[in-house]
Amino acid sequence: MADNQTSEVADPQAIVVGVDGSNASRNALRFAIGEAKALGRSIRVVGAYTVPSVAAATIDVSYVPIDDSAVRSSVTTVLKEAAAEVKAADVPVEAIIEIGDAAGVLVEESKQASLTVVGSRGKGGFAGRLLGTVSSALPAHSACPTIVVPVGWEPGVTGEARPSSSRPVHSSADGPIERSEETDTVPGIDYTGQVVVGVDSLGRESPALWEAAHIAMRRNSPLHIQAVITTTVIGPEWIPSQGDLERLIQEGTDKLEAARAAIVEEHPDLEVRWTLFDGQPAEVLVRASDTCAILVIGSRGRGGFAGLLLGSTSQSVLPYSAAPTMVVRVKR
Repeated sequence: MADNQTSEVADPQAIVVGVDGSNASRNALRFAIGEAKALGRSIRVVGAYTVPSVAAATIDVSYVPIDDSAVRSSVTTVLKEAAAEVKAADVPVEAIIEIGDAAGVLVEESKQASLTVVGSRGKGGFAGRLLGTVSSALPAHSACPTIVVPVGWEPGVTGEARPSSSRPVHSSADGPIERSEETDTVPGIDYTGQVVVGVDSLGRESPALWEAAHIAMRRNSPLHIQAVITTTVIGPEWIPSQGDLERLIQEGTDKLEAARAAIVEEHPDLEVRWTLFDGQPAEVLVRASDTCAILVIGSRGRGGFAGLLLGSTSQSVLPYSAAPTMVVRVKR
């Protein structure tokens, strides 16, 4: 069991997994084992904890350190169990205990990793009895892509496509999609077996797009690219005309088709589809997560996620995503 006494690690391209003994972190570990096998990587399981202190009530401020042996022993037990599970899967493993805020610890570990994986409890944020809250800091600041695995995720189990208030307006398969009737919701789309990626104004230049393509190629899965425009009138400042709507749809369509063409040129054997939606970006991505194999989104850092006329959706997507969700850093 290694301590953080040195910056050296056994494998600088390992998959880092934050563990704390919760069901969410166990799910993250299971997912990471599958990725490690597919990529031929090792796993570095990391447990982090903070040392509490008590302020003494004296004239001169002082601090009474608290014995951390019980906490450390608990973390050690969790790490040993996690390492044993990885070894049983015949994957090389390294286990590290570090003292400090879990988000900061995992960000540092990500500097010597190819991927970081953490678990999510779902509604309400990330798992963290010992890990702490990493919902904003890790995905936004990790030096490598981060995958968040929902606590309810099970390998090979596909959810049900649920209705959405965000409507598809154009797709590579169906062309322009007419709005047949005015209803509050439309049937959900089934993305079973597909890798879904959300792209923003970067289009074909989006790092998330290319990361998703690599995942799809490795898994031999279709890639589905999504983008969203928002035509909802929220005030008198801008009331879109029919010409405005047509222009927005055409611009979104052009970016998506250019992205698809770029991916197909690089990976001619990969099946690539795209859909343009009118609605709310977070809802589109969360509904895709109901059935897709992996959801991939981009982050510009400091907590904000990029989107095609979308704004920040980080706090709306990650806590509710039903599929393992990869967050890829996008340089500002």
